[in-house]
Amino acid sequence: MWFSVKISKLLLLVAVSSVAASVDNDVKIIGGFPAQQSSTRHQVSIRQKSVDLALFGSGHFCGGSLINDRTVLTAALCLVNEEGKRRVASYFRVVGGGLNRLLQTQNTVIANVSKVIIHENYDPNTVANDIGLLILDKPVESSHQTLRTIELATSRPVAGSICQTTGWGTTVYGLPMVTVELMAVNVTIQPIESCNGTGSYNGIILDGMLCAGEITGGKDSCQGDSGGPLVCGGFLAGIVSYGKGCGLASYPGIYSDVVHFREWIDKHKHTSGGENVKFTV
Repeated sequence: MWFSVKISKLLLLVAVSSVAASVDNDVKIIGGFPAQQSSTRHQVSIRQKSVDLALFGSGHFCGGSLINDRTVLTAALCLVNEEGKRRVASYFRVVGGGLNRLLQTQNTVIANVSKVIIHENYDPNTVANDIGLLILDKPVESSHQTLRTIELATSRPVAGSICQTTGWGTTVYGLPMVTVELMAVNVTIQPIESCNGTGSYNGIILDGMLCAGEITGGKDSCQGDSGGPLVCGGFLAGIVSYGKGCGLASYPGIYSDVVHFREWIDKHKHTSGGENVKFTV
């Protein structure tokens, strides 16, 4: 289907991100502005470890959100290979605590991944159930100044709500360029009926998805932002999933609905009281 192009281009970013890192540019989320540390401390960068070890920051390919001291919530599409199979934990590293993805400071947190969990009904063809978790190999300190957990939304955002999404992704659809500084953009929750209309996504938006952006276009997440947060009223309400291009009129971005998947998240997130439920491919 036509939206699968965006996913394959996302995976391409992994191979070319080391080149992009050396380019002097100010690319950003579509229609966005520089993010503020105080409101984005939950944001993490998901990276290909082998690439990032060679050049810090160059391994970035997806975003994620810290939801407890050892759990990062992200999109399933960020956790699979080109065949749709789950990647091994050693493929990833998670970096948080800063706005500049190339800069390593005393506040930078670098964590390896001990477990990769993908929704058992994730479908890469329809992008249904596009949700997954990375379990970190060590906890993030609750007192950390620039990396904190974010609470999950308990109610679905209503149409017309203004929310914010953030990421280090590209500003031009299809170009392998990622921003150095974390960027943010405010987007409007759109009625699913409108987004599923014949002049828009024409019925392909499924249960468990949110539609957010502007009908007139110009404000959106893009490649390299996938898996990142959609925050509404200070709560994590969505996960960047897919879209037709980036910032196109009549095609707002599509996000996985955190409230819809709340039971699944609570079941599979890391808990200090015991071992997580095991995931099988």
